[in-house]
Amino acid sequence: MTTMPPRSDDARRVTRAASTSTSSEDESEKDALGPSTSAPNKMTLERALKRMWTRADRGHVHGISGGAYTALGAVVMGGWFRDDVDAVLTSGAQLADGADVATTTMALILATTCAVSGVPLSKSRGWRKTELSLRSIAFQLVLTWEALRFGGVVDPAAPRTPILDSMALAYAPFLWQTITSAYVILATKDDKRAALAVWLGTLGFAAQILPAQRVLSQSGVSLLDAARPGLSTVWAHSTFGLVWLLNWSTFGASLRARDVTDDENYVKWFLLRPSVAWLALFVADVAARRPFVSLADYFTSLAGSVVVTASTG
Repeated sequence: MTTMPPRSDDARRVTRAASTSTSSEDESEKDALGPSTSAPNKMTLERALKRMWTRADRGHVHGISGGAYTALGAVVMGGWFRDDVDAVLTSGAQLADGADVATTTMALILATTCAVSGVPLSKSRGWRKTELSLRSIAFQLVLTWEALRFGGVVDPAAPRTPILDSMALAYAPFLWQTITSAYVILATKDDKRAALAVWLGTLGFAAQILPAQRVLSQSGVSLLDAARPGLSTVWAHSTFGLVWLLNWSTFGASLRARDVTDDENYVKWFLLRPSVAWLALFVADVAARRPFVSLADYFTSLAGSVVVTASTG
């Protein structure tokens, strides 16, 4: 039996499939910028799973660790929020001084595994996707170290580490983000507003990262606990939450790049609403533990870091 040449309509389908694959790779390069302008095709659960459960993820380490961390992290933060609300509503309620060390450590290990295992996947999708993955890891490194330090995983009395406790470590990802955003705005045809929005959004991370790192570099956790009881736990929770938010938004960017979700739902469910949830946890933590005497105290003390530094002099 002879083999018949492919029919013209089959050839057209192959061409369309190749075009779709190329388009997805191009869109993935826009993950660092914000919502894309392409309109996704109608998506079913089966198609979504096929697009996300890729063979390129060896052993599905990236997918499994990311899913496990997303679920575990959400449960942990939900428990913290519940305890905070109970403490505020119930007079004399007792709160733990620190986070659940075993659970939070396991969650952060899963988050780090997910982030690192995603780098090989990005290499086949363009250098900008790889750059995005590495930049996300840079932010996560700072946040994870702070969560471990303020969460009690590392002994509060342990000597400071010159590199990990330095301000240079905290400033590095922000400088990296600024360079990337400037490149996108000045040297590409991508959406300038989206690039600017992403850059401004990362500055919101600074409200948590920089004060916490300032304490690590100048005073230490022990002095923070003495000057403002409860603030180290607030920071442990909030940095953990930012790791979760960083991973969740990156996951949303992957869904959007593969046309599993559209721009509107990406912004709504992976950026805005999760950010509001993180802010709600931070406010509940502050209300329950009262590390600041007033809103003015929060701002004038640069979230507590100035008071701690002054107490060392």
